[in-house]
Amino acid sequence: MNEELEVLIADAADSDWAEGPSRRLAEGIEERIVAPLSGRFREVLGYDEARQLARVIAWERCRELAVNPPKRGVSWGYLGTLVRWRLTDILRTELVRRHRLSLRTEPPEREVEVPWLGHHLDQIVDELERKGLPATTARNLIRTAADGPPYYRAAMVLRLRRVGATGEQAEALSWLLRGGAGRPSALARLADGQPPSEVFQDSAVRRWIWAASGRDLRFFGRGGRLGHRRQVGLGQLRAA
Repeated sequence: MNEELEVLIADAADSDWAEGPSRRLAEGIEERIVAPLSGRFREVLGYDEARQLARVIAWERCRELAVNPPKRGVSWGYLGTLVRWRLTDILRTELVRRHRLSLRTEPPEREVEVPWLGHHLDQIVDELERKGLPATTARNLIRTAADGPPYYRAAMVLRLRRVGATGEQAEALSWLLRGGAGRPSALARLADGQPPSEVFQDSAVRRWIWAASGRDLRFFGRGGRLGHRRQVGLGQLRAA
């Protein structure tokens, strides 16, 4: 399946989701999204359940993207990231549910809330906005960073540089979202249940937020006068 996702979605939508174009889109989802699904999802959620969830989530996102596509367009990597993030929410909820059942204690009076990944991303956007980066720009940068595969820091940095982020901004955002060996990302720490006050008061995370917002800071021991360099603004984001 070498057809571009954008073309398949457009064909299906233009045909009012007729059987033929819809089947071609479904076949693409099966090959590009469902088949490569992580074994972790299959292990926790069950082989058939994980695959079916991936199909449903991907199809729903395609219907949404047909109505409201991002300015940079859509790709199989972009759709795959949306599906993985939603499945991660479901997986985390299931693990918390199993943990509660295994405790064999009286059920809590109040249901424990497990925030979705989008909520944690909103918290990062809020912190960037407090440091002066417009929220719309922050969301566009995060979406660009996540538009994999591959979903590792070097690829994130490359994608961010292509839309106009400085080197310091790109590196800092990659650490906020992906982290590294022995240094988990701010996103991972929030998803693990650490309080936002604790995460965002961490000195490393504060440096990442400061640099990602385009502020003046010595980043990771390197001299970098971000205040003297071009800071990414909404009007400066270029379509890939």
